[in-house]
Amino acid sequence: MAGRMLKFIRGKGQQPSAERQKLQNELFAFRKTVQHGFPHRASALAWDPLLRLAALGTATGALKVYGRPGVELYGQHTNPDSAVTQIHFIPGTGRLISLCDDNSLHLWEINEKSLVELKSHTFEGKNKKISSICVESSGKNLLLGTEGGNIYTLDINTFTVNEDVIYQDVVMQNCPEDFKVNPGAVEALCEHPKVPTRILIGYNRGLAVLWDRVSSAPTHTFVSNQQLESLCWNDEGEHFTSSHNDGSYVTWEVAGAASDRPLKEPITPYGPYPCKAISKFLNRTSVDGDEITIYAGGMPRASYSDKYTVTVQQGEKHVAFDFTSRVIDFFTTTPVPPDGVPLQEDRPNTPAQIQVQTVNQVAAALVVLAEEELVVIDLCDARWRPLRLPYLVSVHASAVTTAQLVDAVAHNVYDNIVAAGEQQTENVYSESQWPISGGCVEPTEAAERQLLLTGHEDGSVRFWDVTGVAMTPLYKYTTAQLFSGEEIGEHNDSQNDEEEWPPFRRVGSFDPYSDDPRLGVKRVILCPLSGMLTIGGAAGHIVIASLKTTSNTAEVKSISVNIVSDRDGFVWKGHDQLTLRSGALTFPQGYQATAVAQLSPPAAVTALAAQWEWGVVCAGTAHGLALFDALHATPLLHKCTLNPHDHSGAGDTPISRRKSFKKSLRESFRRLRKGRSQRRQTTTSSSPTSPTQPAKKILDKTAETDADVKPIERAVEARSTDDAFGSMVRCLYFARTFLINTQNSTPTLWAGTNNGTVYAFTLNVPNTNKRKEEAVTCQLAKEIQLKHRAPVIGITVLDGASVPLPDPLEVERGVSPLPEPGTHRVVITSEEQFKVFTLPSLKPHNKYKLTAHEGARVRRCAFAWFECGGAGGEKHREWCLLCLTNLGDCLVLSPDLRRQLNAAAVRKEDINGISSLCFSKRGEALYLHSSSELQRITLSATKVTIAQCHIILSPWAAALRGPPEETPLTNGEHKEEVPETAHDVTAASADITVDSVRDHTAPPPEPELNINLQNSQVNTSSMVVKTTTRTTINENNADGVTSTMTTTTSNSTTENILEHSREEGVITRIETGTVTVPAGTDPKLILEMFDRQRSPLAAPVPAPAETR
Repeated sequence: MAGRMLKFIRGKGQQPSAERQKLQNELFAFRKTVQHGFPHRASALAWDPLLRLAALGTATGALKVYGRPGVELYGQHTNPDSAVTQIHFIPGTGRLISLCDDNSLHLWEINEKSLVELKSHTFEGKNKKISSICVESSGKNLLLGTEGGNIYTLDINTFTVNEDVIYQDVVMQNCPEDFKVNPGAVEALCEHPKVPTRILIGYNRGLAVLWDRVSSAPTHTFVSNQQLESLCWNDEGEHFTSSHNDGSYVTWEVAGAASDRPLKEPITPYGPYPCKAISKFLNRTSVDGDEITIYAGGMPRASYSDKYTVTVQQGEKHVAFDFTSRVIDFFTTTPVPPDGVPLQEDRPNTPAQIQVQTVNQVAAALVVLAEEELVVIDLCDARWRPLRLPYLVSVHASAVTTAQLVDAVAHNVYDNIVAAGEQQTENVYSESQWPISGGCVEPTEAAERQLLLTGHEDGSVRFWDVTGVAMTPLYKYTTAQLFSGEEIGEHNDSQNDEEEWPPFRRVGSFDPYSDDPRLGVKRVILCPLSGMLTIGGAAGHIVIASLKTTSNTAEVKSISVNIVSDRDGFVWKGHDQLTLRSGALTFPQGYQATAVAQLSPPAAVTALAAQWEWGVVCAGTAHGLALFDALHATPLLHKCTLNPHDHSGAGDTPISRRKSFKKSLRESFRRLRKGRSQRRQTTTSSSPTSPTQPAKKILDKTAETDADVKPIERAVEARSTDDAFGSMVRCLYFARTFLINTQNSTPTLWAGTNNGTVYAFTLNVPNTNKRKEEAVTCQLAKEIQLKHRAPVIGITVLDGASVPLPDPLEVERGVSPLPEPGTHRVVITSEEQFKVFTLPSLKPHNKYKLTAHEGARVRRCAFAWFECGGAGGEKHREWCLLCLTNLGDCLVLSPDLRRQLNAAAVRKEDINGISSLCFSKRGEALYLHSSSELQRITLSATKVTIAQCHIILSPWAAALRGPPEETPLTNGEHKEEVPETAHDVTAASADITVDSVRDHTAPPPEPELNINLQNSQVNTSSMVVKTTTRTTINENNADGVTSTMTTTTSNSTTENILEHSREEGVITRIETGTVTVPAGTDPKLILEMFDRQRSPLAAPVPAPAETR
């Protein structure tokens, strides 16, 4: 036995050579790069008027700084549960202060290319809860107003509190006699525009005090009988305005003599009935020199308490901008200088030139941060139209239901999409320059155009340019216009009513409500070369649209297919199908529907494929699949995948918990009985009274194997053959390959289902010149039933060089070379295994059992190519299989199933993130980091999309900051503990289970052609590895040095077969555990596996069965 084990150890698990390891390091590397979309749960906003940078904070502790498109800097507070409540720039210095709701202050610094936290300070006690912040114009101190009413001074450089405190008691001693109530928390702090030593203090209960810090005495006091919300200086320091919680604002005069009377009577713009509070108020000057008043809130409580508004008034012009989510904050920006951001040679010396609260700024644009979107209004535009957002766009304006990353989009397709998008938004947006224009973007090589397509709940498909750092919206295609119905109607907003008061104007794109859930987009495919768009919907409809450069009026062709036409007893209990509009429809420039196919039953489309070289489209649902001729708009073939005895109709009703619970109990008892009976058979088989000799041989062989080696794999629960959702089509794939014989390649269609069945069809596609006259024909050729019956996630055919076959039109357009000659192989990825079959015989070639080895299930898979500079300046390229598991890990496997990289990419708790991930052909991926934000990752060492930008500071600002205190982290890089695993793990298993293969094309010489060699298994050996870790302490060094001894044993003997020790030393702590590894695994790999699972170590257990 020992000899056999050593034979396995020598024969398997060879480590890659040094050259290969070097190449792997140059090809593969995991990294989180940039984030696209709108930050989840935005909670704070700030603006640096000198550097022209904006900062956003979120409720999850994230901090993001934005400049011109391509300038993005990320930071993260150490406590992710603490929301950022306020952000304040120290203007011109590249530093900013953040306040979190745990009452901690943090100092951040932009070190040219990165955002780092320098210092933090936490205030203890309820009375020291910070309620307002004011940055001194000198940039040296921070004034902190508290809920207790005191005002503290924080030295920004040392980040410590000074003894200079403005106590509420001292302030109250000089207040009017009639104001004797506790004034409450400090709501607002503003420096005097001309005299920085004077500060305007606003208390919660309506008291405002102009405080002279030199004499430590008030110069003026102002008393309002309404609760204070905000303060704003109006001009050179002679007037200021206070806003209040009853929806009013008051202008006060700061005269030479003490005065506490308002200049004008309180103005309640939306009175006289009770109104909501005006939370923030700004006075600005327009580019024409007129006064502009901007405020948030103030709506009548009875009629519009549910409205989120920001009102802008200029003379007779009055607009209440209506947002669909809560307004968090807003600021105004000055006109954009010619070069984007001016370099301030001299430091501005008064608050009026620096502070956001001061008036002497000309307001050219209004930037409003709402909870779900950012909106920028052009105040220089005659109609106050919004600006087009180059980033921070709400990808979740309607909930995202599917996504596709499209690489190498043809130039003409890209240009036509952009042109259609511009025509679509003509006159909607102002064409002024983007006001947040700070920073510099470093020039980079022009990359191939990359598009992201997102399908949404409202039936729309949005096109985004994700070539670089900024995700820019290009175009929106809506399918709802193709269908008619009571629920689907045009929005009849009341905003068109000229006489309406308040004068609402709806702004922003966030609209999460869908008119009809049946419109939801479930699958979307864009052909990057032809521009053809195929959309699969929630009501079993497939929309085929082509890209046109002019508007057009035409009738949309309709195709209907009944997938269950051969099942007489089938009853559909789900929703009705959508009704296609009849007659000719007028379409604008852009995508225009040419045909709409309707599947019956109208269950949601679960898989979609299109081959525009042949002009065919295939769609799958929970009941089967249908193939269409897209050029002739005719159905070609349909196949029902339902169990012959299943008339319930999967996908039409929610799963009954009672039924599923009963079913699982029944199956559990069956497994228990089965296990007991098998154990009894094993014990009785060794007796001389065995009933049949063949059974005895098989059992003897099994017993001998079990005695030799312990099984290496997790016990994967067998899947039921009568699963109600087993009929669901999970993947579809077109390929020209050798399915019938080795001489002639034929067009084929492959379909994989939820119960591990793969159908392979042959297509007869006429030549191009006869394509319009002759019809395409299709027939079922072969059928594979995977023994483990796991859902089939992906199918890809590899050519003779183990490269995936080119996509449609790639060879014709010269994008890709012809496939290499040689034997084709098909890679079938199921939830549990990767299996490679040789074509056309469909003989198993090799496989990797992911679930059995690692306890994970496959959720997404795709092929991508990786490139690096090779010897002699030549590029080295490799195609690899990318895989995402249900644990959030990304694997990179070579075509022969050797693992090249394993990285923890998505948190395993983030189910939405895992289900939304889509791979690109360059080894990148995008997934929904939250409902509104996409995280970009890369598995390639050379294809990395990060912000190549820097911030240039003025000489005075650099001198003020002094030398950097620490080395910054790389911008946008999230340092995560990813265990270093050895590459090139031998993943190809010698345990080749020959699945059931049925050939529908061969003549039937025998009564049945069902080759099921379920017992022809080559059983591999296994090892149970006991690993002992010793932590040793060196007297000269306080750091612990770890040494590990690995002992490999089997269940039949306790003798040590393999010993491997890293380092000798004094034993101070011993950790022992057991891991199960594939036979012949190299000792170094065993040690690294143990390191990854050190505490606690346990024998692997079967993963719990997942509910779909």
